[in-house]
Amino acid sequence: MPRDSEKPQGKESKKNKPKKKKLLLILLVVLVVLAGSAAGWYFFFKSPSEGGVEVKKASVEEKQTVEKKSKVEVESEKLDLGEVVVNLTGNGGGHYLRVKVVIEYPKENKNLAKELKEKQHKVMDTLISTLRTKTLTDVTSAGSVENLKKSLLKEINNNLKTGDITGIYFTDFLVQ
Repeated sequence: MPRDSEKPQGKESKKNKPKKKKLLLILLVVLVVLAGSAAGWYFFFKSPSEGGVEVKKASVEEKQTVEKKSKVEVESEKLDLGEVVVNLTGNGGGHYLRVKVVIEYPKENKNLAKELKEKQHKVMDTLISTLRTKTLTDVTSAGSVENLKKSLLKEINNNLKTGDITGIYFTDFLVQ
Protein backbone atom coordinates (compact mmCIF):
# COMPACT_ATOMS: atom_id res chain seq x y z
CA MET A 1 0.00 0.00 0.00
CA PRO A 2 1.34 3.40 -0.88
CA ARG A 3 1.70 5.88 1.90
CA ASP A 4 0.00 9.29 1.79
CA SER A 5 3.34 11.06 1.60
CA GLU A 6 4.38 9.04 -1.42
CA LYS A 7 2.98 10.20 -4.78
CA PRO A 8 3.09 8.20 -7.93
CA GLN A 9 5.95 9.13 -10.27
CA GLY A 10 3.73 9.65 -13.32
CA LYS A 11 1.64 12.52 -11.91
CA GLU A 12 4.68 14.45 -10.64
CA SER A 13 6.41 14.47 -14.02
CA LYS A 14 3.20 15.68 -15.72
CA LYS A 15 2.98 18.66 -13.32
CA ASN A 16 6.63 19.67 -13.87
CA LYS A 17 6.41 19.61 -17.69
CA PRO A 18 3.96 22.56 -17.96
CA LYS A 19 6.05 24.55 -15.46
CA LYS A 20 9.23 23.86 -17.41
CA LYS A 21 7.57 24.81 -20.70
CA LYS A 22 6.26 28.03 -19.18
CA LEU A 23 9.69 28.87 -17.77
CA LEU A 24 11.37 28.18 -21.13
CA LEU A 25 8.81 30.35 -22.92
CA ILE A 26 9.40 33.26 -20.53
CA LEU A 27 13.16 32.87 -20.87
CA LEU A 28 12.87 32.82 -24.66
CA VAL A 29 10.73 35.99 -24.68
CA VAL A 30 13.22 37.78 -22.41
CA LEU A 31 16.13 36.78 -24.66
CA VAL A 32 14.31 38.00 -27.79
CA VAL A 33 13.53 41.36 -26.13
CA LEU A 34 17.14 41.76 -24.99
CA ALA A 35 18.49 40.89 -28.44
CA GLY A 36 16.10 43.36 -30.08
CA SER A 37 17.06 46.08 -27.62
CA ALA A 38 20.76 45.47 -28.20
CA ALA A 39 20.30 45.60 -31.98
CA GLY A 40 18.23 48.79 -31.73
CA TRP A 41 20.81 50.42 -29.48
CA TYR A 42 23.61 49.48 -31.86
CA PHE A 43 21.91 50.97 -34.93
CA PHE A 44 20.66 54.07 -33.11
CA PHE A 45 23.97 55.02 -31.53
CA LYS A 46 26.26 53.81 -34.30
CA SER A 47 28.46 56.66 -35.53
CA PRO A 48 28.24 57.61 -39.22
CA SER A 49 31.92 56.81 -39.79
CA GLU A 50 31.25 53.15 -38.98
CA GLY A 51 28.58 52.95 -41.66
CA GLY A 52 30.98 53.33 -44.55
CA VAL A 53 30.76 57.13 -44.74
CA GLU A 54 34.21 58.62 -45.16
CA VAL A 55 35.03 61.42 -42.74
CA LYS A 56 36.98 64.31 -44.24
CA LYS A 57 40.12 65.05 -42.30
CA ALA A 58 40.91 68.67 -41.55
CA SER A 59 43.83 70.09 -43.45
CA VAL A 60 46.78 71.70 -41.68
CA GLU A 61 45.53 75.17 -42.67
CA GLU A 62 42.10 74.53 -41.17
CA LYS A 63 43.67 73.33 -37.93
CA GLN A 64 45.85 76.44 -37.71
CA THR A 65 42.84 78.69 -38.32
CA VAL A 66 40.90 76.98 -35.53
CA GLU A 67 43.88 77.28 -33.18
CA LYS A 68 44.18 81.03 -33.90
CA LYS A 69 40.48 81.59 -33.26
CA SER A 70 40.60 79.76 -29.95
CA LYS A 71 43.55 81.87 -28.76
CA VAL A 72 41.69 85.11 -29.59
CA GLU A 73 38.49 84.11 -27.79
CA VAL A 74 37.33 86.56 -25.19
CA GLU A 75 36.20 85.41 -21.78
CA SER A 76 32.47 85.68 -21.48
CA GLU A 77 29.87 85.97 -18.80
CA LYS A 78 26.40 84.47 -18.94
CA LEU A 79 22.97 85.53 -17.77
CA ASP A 80 20.24 82.93 -17.34
CA LEU A 81 16.93 84.44 -18.44
CA GLY A 82 14.95 81.41 -17.29
CA GLU A 83 11.99 79.74 -18.94
CA VAL A 84 9.70 81.41 -21.46
CA VAL A 85 6.45 79.94 -22.78
CA VAL A 86 4.74 81.60 -25.76
CA ASN A 87 1.91 80.76 -28.14
CA LEU A 88 3.03 80.44 -31.74
CA THR A 89 1.38 82.44 -34.49
CA GLY A 90 -0.95 80.71 -36.96
CA ASN A 91 -2.76 77.35 -36.96
CA GLY A 92 -5.47 78.68 -34.66
CA GLY A 93 -3.03 79.27 -31.80
CA GLY A 94 -2.95 75.61 -30.86
CA HIS A 95 0.83 75.36 -30.62
CA TYR A 96 3.27 76.77 -28.13
CA LEU A 97 7.00 77.04 -27.62
CA ARG A 98 8.78 76.60 -24.30
CA VAL A 99 12.43 77.61 -24.10
CA LYS A 100 15.01 78.20 -21.40
CA VAL A 101 17.38 80.91 -22.53
CA VAL A 102 20.91 81.85 -21.50
CA ILE A 103 22.63 84.86 -23.05
CA GLU A 104 26.37 85.37 -23.25
CA TYR A 105 28.29 88.65 -23.27
CA PRO A 106 31.96 89.73 -22.93
CA LYS A 107 33.15 89.55 -19.34
CA GLU A 108 35.32 92.65 -19.69
CA ASN A 109 32.34 94.89 -20.49
CA LYS A 110 31.16 95.73 -16.96
CA ASN A 111 28.81 98.44 -18.29
CA LEU A 112 27.00 95.87 -20.44
CA ALA A 113 26.66 93.53 -17.46
CA LYS A 114 25.10 96.35 -15.44
CA GLU A 115 22.81 97.36 -18.32
CA LEU A 116 21.64 93.76 -18.82
CA LYS A 117 20.75 93.43 -15.15
CA GLU A 118 18.90 96.77 -15.16
CA LYS A 119 17.10 96.04 -18.44
CA GLN A 120 16.43 92.35 -17.89
CA HIS A 121 12.68 93.02 -18.05
CA LYS A 122 13.09 94.73 -21.44
CA VAL A 123 15.28 91.89 -22.70
CA MET A 124 12.61 89.39 -21.61
CA ASP A 125 9.90 91.47 -23.32
CA THR A 126 11.93 91.53 -26.54
CA LEU A 127 12.48 87.79 -26.25
CA ILE A 128 8.77 87.08 -25.77
CA SER A 129 7.67 89.53 -28.48
CA THR A 130 10.06 88.05 -31.01
CA LEU A 131 9.16 84.45 -30.20
CA ARG A 132 5.41 85.16 -30.42
CA THR A 133 5.78 86.24 -34.05
CA LYS A 134 7.10 82.81 -35.04
CA THR A 135 4.99 80.08 -36.60
CA LEU A 136 5.22 76.35 -36.07
CA THR A 137 7.30 75.99 -39.25
CA ASP A 138 9.63 78.79 -38.12
CA VAL A 139 10.64 76.80 -35.05
CA THR A 140 10.55 73.22 -36.36
CA SER A 141 12.08 73.38 -39.84
CA ALA A 142 15.72 72.56 -40.60
CA GLY A 143 18.02 75.32 -39.38
CA SER A 144 15.21 77.00 -37.52
CA VAL A 145 17.02 77.10 -34.18
CA GLU A 146 20.02 78.95 -35.65
CA ASN A 147 17.74 81.40 -37.46
CA LEU A 148 15.81 81.95 -34.25
CA LYS A 149 19.05 82.64 -32.36
CA LYS A 150 20.21 85.15 -34.99
CA SER A 151 16.86 86.91 -34.92
CA LEU A 152 16.84 87.13 -31.12
CA LEU A 153 20.47 88.28 -31.01
CA LYS A 154 19.70 91.11 -33.45
CA GLU A 155 16.54 92.22 -31.63
CA ILE A 156 18.12 92.18 -28.15
CA ASN A 157 21.27 94.00 -29.33
CA ASN A 158 19.07 96.73 -30.90
CA ASN A 159 17.87 97.55 -27.37
CA LEU A 160 21.32 97.70 -25.74
CA LYS A 161 23.45 100.86 -25.64
CA THR A 162 26.72 99.86 -23.90
CA GLY A 163 27.60 96.80 -25.96
CA ASP A 164 26.29 93.67 -27.63
CA ILE A 165 25.57 90.19 -26.40
CA THR A 166 27.63 87.59 -28.26
CA GLY A 167 25.51 84.49 -27.97
CA ILE A 168 22.13 83.03 -27.17
CA TYR A 169 21.76 79.45 -26.00
CA PHE A 170 18.67 77.35 -25.51
CA THR A 171 19.08 74.98 -22.58
CA ASP A 172 15.57 73.63 -23.16
CA PHE A 173 13.50 73.74 -26.35
CA LEU A 174 10.01 72.26 -26.57
CA VAL A 175 7.44 72.77 -29.30
CA GLN A 176 3.96 71.42 -28.86
